[in-house]
Amino acid sequence: MKRRSFLKSTLALSTLSVLPNNLSADKELKQSQAEPLTLLRPARLMKGDTIAIMGMAGAMRDPKILSGFIQIMELQGFVVSVGQTVNKTYGYLSGSDEERATEFNAFVANANIKAILFIKGGWGCGRVLDKIDYQQLKKNPKIILGFSDMTSLLNAIYQKTGLITFHGPVGNSSWEKFSLNSFQDMVCRGGDSFQKPELPQLQLFSAWQNGKATGELIGGNLTVFCSLLGTPYWPSCAGKILFLEDTHEEPYRIDRMLNSLRLAGVFNEVSGIIFGQFNDCNAEKPQESFTLEEVVRHQLNGYSFPVIWGAPIGHVKNKWTLPIGVKALMDADGLSVKLMQPAVS
Repeated sequence: MKRRSFLKSTLALSTLSVLPNNLSADKELKQSQAEPLTLLRPARLMKGDTIAIMGMAGAMRDPKILSGFIQIMELQGFVVSVGQTVNKTYGYLSGSDEERATEFNAFVANANIKAILFIKGGWGCGRVLDKIDYQQLKKNPKIILGFSDMTSLLNAIYQKTGLITFHGPVGNSSWEKFSLNSFQDMVCRGGDSFQKPELPQLQLFSAWQNGKATGELIGGNLTVFCSLLGTPYWPSCAGKILFLEDTHEEPYRIDRMLNSLRLAGVFNEVSGIIFGQFNDCNAEKPQESFTLEEVVRHQLNGYSFPVIWGAPIGHVKNKWTLPIGVKALMDADGLSVKLMQPAVS
């Protein structure tokens, strides 16, 4: 057989062998997005409750981070259970995919564990999304809280189970007064209001496009959120209020990711967008670049939904803890967000 004919035959056979898997994945994606979600609310945290701390993404290199995090949680009256993955290193990960998924699933199945928090972000959650026991999460709903790389995990859990998750600090975050109060307000007190706080970092907190919008809150880190596009873990954005943040990404990269969302039809579906803090997202060569604000405005050109810019969300010292999956009222004119239903039971 001639080489060209052989290659053609091999390619055809390869295509046929791969096709069913591709069709299966596509079918799963369409089914997961079409099925209506039944909202699950985790129980609020109370003093004496046990929370688990584990590694789900990057490896922790400084043991002081763990001891400091434990102290903070114990001062709130919680009992802390530390997972083995916190002290594991596997390349840049806090343990192998199997180790991290197994530990997470074990914490989920443990009825005594009321919340799962994470030691740090980095990268790694996306590698275990297909290893999470989502059915067990439906049976044992609990508070799952983190941000940055946890964006994929939080949104995947909401998409697969309807469980409300929480976009908030991790172990190596700065748990100062503002962040700690927002955390407590959301997961302990069942708060429902987010107002513009008087913080120096929020001098750019403003309404870019006026108006009000209602919808379930969804989103997180822009880079990680975009990585879910085309997967069965991508949440429907129809009628949602999307919140986004990022760090250490040049404007052209932000432009590229927002362009992906635009081409995927996300901006045609959402009811509003809240942009958080984009920490150190400046061009290496400013004279040869658009600014961050310019590329965002380029991508939003022609859309009429309300837009808030510069909210306390993201890789900054003072941050809100936002529930993913809860219906909220966004008021761009008043620079506020108010939950229309409780996030915890």
